[in-house]
Amino acid sequence: MKRTWLKYVKFLSVAVLTAGILNGCSMPVDGPVAEGSQAQVAEEQTAEEQTTKEQTTEAIEEHTAEATEETVAEATEEPTEESSEEFQETFVTVDLVAVGDNLIHTGLYKTGMNDSGEWNYDHLYENVKDEIEAADIAIINQETIFIEDRSKISAYPIFGSPPEIGDSLVRTGFDVVLHASNHTVDKGAEGVWDTLNFWKEQHPEITVLGINESEEDQNTVDVVECNGIRFAMLNYTYGLNGLPMPKDEPYLVNLLDKEKMTADIAQAKEISDMVVVFLHVGDEYVYEPSAYAKEWVNFLLEQGVDIAINAHPHVVEPYTVLTREDGHEMLVYYSVGNFISTQDRVPRLLGGMAKITVQMHIHEEGTDFSIIDYTMEPLVAHWNYGTMEFGVYMLEDYTNELAAKHGIHKVDSSEFSVEVLWDLFDEITIGGH
Repeated sequence: MKRTWLKYVKFLSVAVLTAGILNGCSMPVDGPVAEGSQAQVAEEQTAEEQTTKEQTTEAIEEHTAEATEETVAEATEEPTEESSEEFQETFVTVDLVAVGDNLIHTGLYKTGMNDSGEWNYDHLYENVKDEIEAADIAIINQETIFIEDRSKISAYPIFGSPPEIGDSLVRTGFDVVLHASNHTVDKGAEGVWDTLNFWKEQHPEITVLGINESEEDQNTVDVVECNGIRFAMLNYTYGLNGLPMPKDEPYLVNLLDKEKMTADIAQAKEISDMVVVFLHVGDEYVYEPSAYAKEWVNFLLEQGVDIAINAHPHVVEPYTVLTREDGHEMLVYYSVGNFISTQDRVPRLLGGMAKITVQMHIHEEGTDFSIIDYTMEPLVAHWNYGTMEFGVYMLEDYTNELAAKHGIHKVDSSEFSVEVLWDLFDEITIGGH
């Protein structure tokens, strides 16, 4: 607009100048009028005026040409810094952590019981609390369902855990809780509804995935937003240990179903920046992903999922990046293993904490989202029934002094030490990374 205005002013000045001269606006002639006839004077004046007009016309043409050149130059010049603001690139990141099976065996739930009835399980997670709280979004697979009736609390093979476990997960810093597992209907519909009501009434701020209170709820994709980045999150299990889904409530648990998942993922992509899917799938106690697990992971890749994190094998498996034919990439953790349990074999005490950094890059051409860093850090589940000591540690914080006190020595003759756990973790994960 400024350049257009300048162009208009220049042309207006030339027009005024031209009009003024051609209308006889000239300066008087200096000196006395010469003797002679009026005709001669008139003729001389006419000749003088003609000469003046010719000189004026040349001046106008010259001025106009100069003005036009200046105007064109100004009309095509680039904006100055004063006339436009420089675009500022912006980078925003979100750190996610995800852990595996919170598998509540007998010793684990008994260690939080007390006579007052105010049960507490904070001690199970206190050694990893700093890591969980440091993340922007922290996710856990709650393998076992909650049950309100104290008389129905139990462990393997039919699990029902005290809801106070959930309270401690919140205090530890978890934001998203996965509930679609093979143990989800261990206590029938009662356990699922107890769990749904617990989260809804006690911790509505927590995102609960994998179980649903209605068909509408099941068809609604959950989105977790942090630092302006929207993550759509979905959770499914391969099965329910042969137990039936309540016929009148088929929506209670999300099962693997390609048609349903295709629709869910399509919806998720429309309302989010990144799609994260959590599968409960794989072969138990095997360090490599099963063919069945790979089939589902490849299905997610074809659907355009960005991150896939699996649980169920109870041991860690490799993690890597897969690439679709069109170049789309998906980060996959085939199994993050157990988070906490009292399982009785050394490899089952070794878990993984997936750590992922997602970046939003805002630039002049638009906005891009990418994974700029990812890893998995080892965990170890410590237990000792004799001293009633239970808890999960980062392996880097675990010591051989603690390892020597571990109850595993009574049931597994395999060597158990910090070095053994590190070697096992590297052997399993580095090859697939």
